[in-house]
Amino acid sequence: MWRSLSVLLVFLAHAICRPPTQDDVAALFDASFISESPANNWTIDYDRKLAEFALDFAAAAYSKDPTPCLAKNNATLIRRVQVPCDYIDDQCWAFVARSEEWIIFAVRGTKTKLQLITELVESMTAPKMTFPAGGSVQRYFYSALQSLWKAGFGALLKDLKVEFPKAKMLFTGHSLGGALASLASSMFAYEHPTMAKPDEVFLITFGQPRVGNILYAAAHDKIVPNSWRLVHSHDIVPHLPYCFEDFWTKCTAGRNHTPYHHGTEIWYPEDMNNSSIFRICTAEPINEDASCSNEYYVHFNIIDHLAYLGKDVDLHGTTGCKDTRRAAKKRYYMLSNRTKP
Repeated sequence: MWRSLSVLLVFLAHAICRPPTQDDVAALFDASFISESPANNWTIDYDRKLAEFALDFAAAAYSKDPTPCLAKNNATLIRRVQVPCDYIDDQCWAFVARSEEWIIFAVRGTKTKLQLITELVESMTAPKMTFPAGGSVQRYFYSALQSLWKAGFGALLKDLKVEFPKAKMLFTGHSLGGALASLASSMFAYEHPTMAKPDEVFLITFGQPRVGNILYAAAHDKIVPNSWRLVHSHDIVPHLPYCFEDFWTKCTAGRNHTPYHHGTEIWYPEDMNNSSIFRICTAEPINEDASCSNEYYVHFNIIDHLAYLGKDVDLHGTTGCKDTRRAAKKRYYMLSNRTKP
């Protein structure tokens, strides 16, 4: 089942992507479309402990009752909502929580295979939408963010930051939740530039798809420099919607039409245990490092999307962020074996 879904996603990604024009090719190496390296931007280095902290909140977004995960991290739930995401009535679940040091915004990831396919098809067929902070973004993601902002999250985050000015802001999510967290962090930083200083806003996502074009990526890197996109081995979702590649199979700007990641990928090429190796991906193309996960496109699969930092993300959240490593490992290998011929 999961193998068939992986094949379908790859097929749709290639089949629906708009073929490049001559103007696209002429602009591939236009310097005006290249953002500054995030290596010169971030104010702190990647921190595994902070990523584990963020994962608990990203996982908690999958639960109708996120309070056990929040209590584990000495955080309090401020507000939680469920709002429609799309025309097939899929819901976006999101919450805001607060700890002594952090104000946290977390969004649930894709819950069903149908929702994942809907995201992919709509993202690649519907025109992008202009984003206030800069560039253009996938219509599905921006429409979902607008639903959350209309539910009062933008105003709530502002009020909390005013009340707790020394608190840092953490935006997080897995899968679709990562895409919405990316947009939310950019939107908040853009709307409140004096309140949300670059060294106070953090984005940590897990298996995040491409959100917008290269101009959005450049704008995001400027106002939310402390952004870490974790990618587990051959997870296919971070490579969707599909980018336009040059003759050397490197993602390019595609005259600002093609989807393009913002910074900064943290790639775990194998497993994601405490002792696992990882790579901070800052080589060229900027934000689409061809030597990291992009290089292994023939191995992309959906199974690696389910588990991050040694935990089944959905299961981790719905069981209260307890130590579910054995259960997650059992489920992971069970699903992996189903994909074998």
